[in-house]
Amino acid sequence: MALYDRDYMREAPNRSFSQILRGITALQCFIALNIAVFVMQFVFEIGSIRHPLTGDLLPLGGVSVHELSQGKIWTLITYMFVHGSLGHLLLNVLMLYFAGSGVQQRFGSYHFVLIYLLSGIAGASAEMVVNGYHGDTITPLVGASASAFGLLTALAVVLPEEEITAFIYFIIPVRMRLWTLAKGLFLIQLAFGLAGFLFNILPEGMQIAYFAHLGGAALGWFYARSLGYGGRPMTYASQWQPKTAQTNRQPAMARARQRPVDLEQEPAKVAVGRTMDPVESLIEAEIDPLLDKISLHGINSLTEEEKRRLERASRELERHRQANGG
Repeated sequence: MALYDRDYMREAPNRSFSQILRGITALQCFIALNIAVFVMQFVFEIGSIRHPLTGDLLPLGGVSVHELSQGKIWTLITYMFVHGSLGHLLLNVLMLYFAGSGVQQRFGSYHFVLIYLLSGIAGASAEMVVNGYHGDTITPLVGASASAFGLLTALAVVLPEEEITAFIYFIIPVRMRLWTLAKGLFLIQLAFGLAGFLFNILPEGMQIAYFAHLGGAALGWFYARSLGYGGRPMTYASQWQPKTAQTNRQPAMARARQRPVDLEQEPAKVAVGRTMDPVESLIEAEIDPLLDKISLHGINSLTEEEKRRLERASRELERHRQANGG
């Protein structure tokens, strides 16, 4: 049976509600939650209050030292889904979609959720420490930007050489490496954060949580490194044990991406050093990851190179079937 004759490669005419739910990713849920919270607070005025003097809507759910001292521990999570304005929401959702799509695809939903939440907590903690140093324990922190910075930095650790087009002021397109973008944004946040912290030279009204961005980015970097990307894994074993005791400790997630199999070789050569059947080896090494990607994001998510690899693998499987009289 050819690859495209298999059931899971055919277009399904109708999908049940449960199948649709299984196709929804964590990224889609988190973006939808951010938008839903904003609509609830600013359109229906649920979960928000009016400023007694200006009458402006003030969203609830932000985190601060004061809120935590009142026992509202949940604000460490809720603040990541609360935004102060439409522009604030749109900017964070765009960054979340850009970085989150790559993290979702390469790490999976489980790691996406952990990076989002842990980066948000780390960012809020860093910002509250800095604010507390200046005596401000009341001003609430809101927004998903710390989480977005964590996702972007984690993705940059995995794909440092990936070239993207960044838009300066959303107008001027500039081609750059993903790691260059992440590093540049980190340095910009650090410069502005230190300028405000040490010299208090930022303009009045610039309510940007620079240290939240820095904390989120640091957590995203550490998380990706702990999975084995970007060098030696940031684990106890890799940092404190002798190198001779660290043989083959790199996680399977990172090892699986190190050496692609050349499908142009004969099947016997593809399986050199393995006892597995050549066809099983081919499916495990090349086809399964591509089929997983198709099931999550559709066949249009494949790059041209991945489509060519899939075609070559399909032809190889068909030749094997014919040779064995299948």
